[in-house]
Amino acid sequence: MKTLNRIAALLAAAALTISFCSCGKRSENKNMGGTVAATSEAATDSVCEKEQTTASEVLDKLSESGLCPELDERADYGSDVFTNACDKLYSEPAESFSDGGIMFVSSGAAADEISVLKSDSADCQKLLEDRKQRRYKDFEGYAPAELDKIDKARIFEAGGLWILIISDKAEDAEKFICG
Repeated sequence: MKTLNRIAALLAAAALTISFCSCGKRSENKNMGGTVAATSEAATDSVCEKEQTTASEVLDKLSESGLCPELDERADYGSDVFTNACDKLYSEPAESFSDGGIMFVSSGAAADEISVLKSDSADCQKLLEDRKQRRYKDFEGYAPAELDKIDKARIFEAGGLWILIISDKAEDAEKFICG
């Protein structure tokens, strides 16, 4: 069973990587190695204080913060990768969402992930809680050292979006987003 989980995790990572390469939707992650102090003025606005924000704004803000440098791939709402990942990652078709995005580790070797979802019909909080539990099961036999990070993941609402952050700095990232 552990071997099967490992193979499934590796295949999923490979499929996402191939999808990124083939669809041409790969986005640049600006200032991934920067620090919080080096962020742009636009990135310092609190997402939590806005009534409406986009998933792209949240992911851009986190990319610029330098808090999650291990997240080296991204899929934005409307891209083929995001559309194809919705059923697999959230057990919900892409048509259920009105906005979203994912940042993750392309190798699949680490549990780090940021998922941002918005929907009028789906319970995004529950979908993200279920996603967190699946990540735990994925890494339980594959990389047990990642489990503490998953346990400390943050799920919260900001600017009309539901956000899941799995990272060693999840709490800092949430504070950064919410100001």
